[in-house]
Amino acid sequence: MKRLMTVALSAVIAVSAFAQTFSETEPNNTRATADNALYGLSAPWARVGVLSLSANDTDFFKISLNAGDWLTAIIFPTATNYISPDTVMALFDVSGTTAIVWNDDAGSSFGSAIQWQADATGDYFLAITGFHGTTGRNSLSYYEGASHNETGSYILTVSVVPEPASLIALGTGLAGLVALRRRKRA
Repeated sequence: MKRLMTVALSAVIAVSAFAQTFSETEPNNTRATADNALYGLSAPWARVGVLSLSANDTDFFKISLNAGDWLTAIIFPTATNYISPDTVMALFDVSGTTAIVWNDDAGSSFGSAIQWQADATGDYFLAITGFHGTTGRNSLSYYEGASHNETGSYILTVSVVPEPASLIALGTGLAGLVALRRRKRA
């Protein structure tokens, strides 16, 4: 448990060096009322939020992704010796009722983690709720109208990195700018 806590806190500290923080605005219990704190950002980006769940609460966040972007989202529970709240997280597209990807327990812990590469440009919804059974965790109805007793704070780290070709183009462009600047100095 100490090792997991050390890894999680190290990740938060490392990410916070270049990531911005965010919070949620209630109500955000459905796709229709999703929080826009993570929406409209251009990759690469990372955000860290200290959020909370109350009984029967679900947190939805709207995210825009381009085809090829890699999304990574990790939840680290901070209450009751880092095991509460026990979360379940899923990613939905605009109209689907079945999760594209979902996770109940990141490894052997009570947090959640997903990593997914977008196959289409568009808007997506990250849903986080308290564990309330093993049936239907990939269904939108598990998150909208959730009925659970999980309460407490959690750290949500979300990052989006463009597909490698975009990173290469960005790196080449930056290298070109550096070379141009050096040429102007000479």
